[in-house]
Amino acid sequence: MPSRRALFGRHAAADTIATPLRRAFSTSPAYVQSPAFDKLGGPAAWRGSELAESEWWGKKLTSAHLAELQKATKACMESGTLSFDGDVPIGVGKHNFKLEETAELVEAMAEELENGSGVTMLEGVPVADYSLKELGVMYLGLCSYLGHNVNQSSSGLRSKSRGFGMPLGHVKAEMRGKTPLDGKQSNNYFRLHTDRCDLITLLSVRTASKGGQGRVASAVAVHDEMLERAPELVPLLYSPIERIWEGGEGVIALPIWAVHPETGKFTTQISPSYIENAQYVNGVRKLTQDEIEAIDLIEEIGLELGHDYLQAPGQITFINNHLCYHGRTAWKHSYADEGNERDNEENGRLLLRAWVSPYNSRALPDTPEFNEMWGSVEPGVPRGGLEPALAQGLKEKPPELVEAYVSGKADYYGMYKRKFAGEDVEI
Repeated sequence: MPSRRALFGRHAAADTIATPLRRAFSTSPAYVQSPAFDKLGGPAAWRGSELAESEWWGKKLTSAHLAELQKATKACMESGTLSFDGDVPIGVGKHNFKLEETAELVEAMAEELENGSGVTMLEGVPVADYSLKELGVMYLGLCSYLGHNVNQSSSGLRSKSRGFGMPLGHVKAEMRGKTPLDGKQSNNYFRLHTDRCDLITLLSVRTASKGGQGRVASAVAVHDEMLERAPELVPLLYSPIERIWEGGEGVIALPIWAVHPETGKFTTQISPSYIENAQYVNGVRKLTQDEIEAIDLIEEIGLELGHDYLQAPGQITFINNHLCYHGRTAWKHSYADEGNERDNEENGRLLLRAWVSPYNSRALPDTPEFNEMWGSVEPGVPRGGLEPALAQGLKEKPPELVEAYVSGKADYYGMYKRKFAGEDVEI
C-alpha cells in the first residue's frame, strides 16, 4: 500500500502558478509518479451476478416484522412527539419508534453494509396501505436502528421536495430534460456516484411507466478492475480533484479514492456532475484528459460489473457510499401527449430517500478536506449531509457556474469523453 503522502498528500511537483483572477484550489499535478497500488478484494468486491444471488438482496420482511413496524408507526404517530413539514416527519428516532425483532434484523444488516458487500435490499413493505406521512415515519424509524438520520444536502438542487435540509427526500420528476434547473428534479439519468453521507437508502413507492431502473456497482470491484485495465490512471484517482459543494469556498478538492492509513478501510467520493461544475469556477485548474478518462472508466467498468434493477414498490435499498456507487437510468415522465396521465408529478415514479450515519461506520482519513466536508472523520458519529456545510458557512452557487447554465455553455456530463448508450431522456 502506498504511503500516506502518496494517498492523501499535496505533491511538491504541482503547478502552483496563479493570477489575480485564478487561484488554485488544488495543488495536485496532472501526472504523479505511480506508487505500487494493491487490489483491495474482499466481500465488497462483488459482481452483479453475485449480488443478485445474495441473501441480503431482496430479503423479505416477515409478517412479524411488518406487524411490529405497523405497531411502532401507529404509536409514534400518536405519541405527540412529532412535527411535520408537509409529508416529512421531524423527530423520528429510536426513542419514539420501538422495535425488537426487526431491530435484530437491522443489526445483522448493518454488519453486511459495513463489513460485507455494502449493499442490501429489504422487500415487502405494503406501501399502498399507508399515507406518505405514515410511510415516512415507518421508514425513518427503521433507519434509526441503523444509525443517525442526517439532513440531506445538494450543491445543485436545493429544494425541500428533494430533501434539502430535511431528514427525508421525495425522489420524483418535477420537469423533463437532461439538466435539472431552478432547483427542480428532472427525469434525467444519473451517472454512477456517491452522496455526501455514509449510507443512502431508498424506499420505492411508485415506479415509472417506462425506464427508471436503479443501478449499483461495487466501487472496490471497479478499483481492482482498473488496476488491471489502466494502472497508470489509478494514482490520479488517489490525488485531489476539485468538486463543488455548499460550504466554505464553494469548491473543495478531495481524492476520489482513499484508504485509511491505519485501518486500511477504503472510501470513495464522486459525483461527476459536481466535478464538471467545478470546471466553470474561477481558480480551479482544468482536468487533464487522463483524469477525464479515469472518471469515465469508473462509469464504464461500473456498468459492466454492476447490477441494474427496477426497484418495485415496497422494496428498500441500502447503499454504503464508501463501498458502492449508485445511479439510475432516465424514465418517462409524462404520457400526457398520448392521452395518458399516468406519469405526472403526482402519480409517477416516487421514492423516499434517507441519509444515515451508521452506528458502526468507518473512520475516514484525518485530513482538513475530509474534516471540512464530513464534519467529523470519527467512526459512528453523525456526519455528512448539510450540517458540515452550515458549519463552514453555506455558500451560494458560484456566479460563473450560474452564468454557464444560463448562457447554455454548461452541458450536464458534457466534458466526459463517452456518451453511454441508452442514457437519454427520450426513451
